Amino acid sequence: MTIKNSIIPLITLALAGCASTPGGGLSTQPGTSSLINGVETWQGGPPSRPYQVIGNVQRMGADSTATFRQEEELIADEASQRGADAIIIENEVMVVTRVDPTTGHSIMGPKVQAELIKY
Repeated sequence: MTIKNSIIPLITLALAGCASTPGGGLSTQPGTSSLINGVETWQGGPPSRPYQVIGNVQRMGADSTATFRQEEELIADEASQRGADAIIIENEVMVVTRVDPTTGHSIMGPKVQAELIKY
């Protein structure tokens, strides 16, 4: 086996690790849309028609009483105020928002990242 033949599979593996995955980036397949507070909201991938990204928004709930839906609604409201036609939800995860000083326990809350788009 030559060096060229052994390097090509390694490069292929390295590039495969850069591919987008659900929850870790946008899919190349069209997503599904719904309306949140009157704003078209895409999840699982971008719209199938052309669009331009006009901004990015990240919201994080203070604790576990906040929901992903509440954070999506706040993003939709901001998108509307900023003149966006729609949003694409890029990532939704639970994160540590703070540590309770009396118990030392981590307090988790939802974090939502989205792109604001215009058609």
